[in-house]
Amino acid sequence: MNRKIFNVLNSFGVISFVIFAWLQHEDNNAEVYFNPSVMDVWMWMIFYGLVAFLFGLAIRKLFPKLLYLLFAFFCSYQLSVTIPGFMANLTSGSFSIANHSMSPVNPQVELTREFLGTLIALAAVGFLWWQRGKTRKILN
Repeated sequence: MNRKIFNVLNSFGVISFVIFAWLQHEDNNAEVYFNPSVMDVWMWMIFYGLVAFLFGLAIRKLFPKLLYLLFAFFCSYQLSVTIPGFMANLTSGSFSIANHSMSPVNPQVELTREFLGTLIALAAVGFLWWQRGKTRKILN
């Protein structure tokens, strides 16, 4: 791949994940979420912000291996925590991620959202890891 294409994709990644991080502020809305957690909101904002940061570093041709490994570890942990809710939602017969609010009666909806968000972030960082190898070939 051409370096310019990587820069366009990385810029799109920065913008997308900054938007994802910003959208997490809504998780603190008591009208939508049962007993919202400010700590949870900040954790997800930082999570998506870190992916945006990694895309920003990639624009500058910086690929910190340690950050990728730490992020992959965190994603693996988050996937293991949220997969039971995702599976419950998937097997419920009425799979939903948008039509229900987070509540004690229906927690699998939010767990599904978190599972899918983590999966998207992990795929994005996987793309950056792949790009890391390709960029070395382009630069050499």
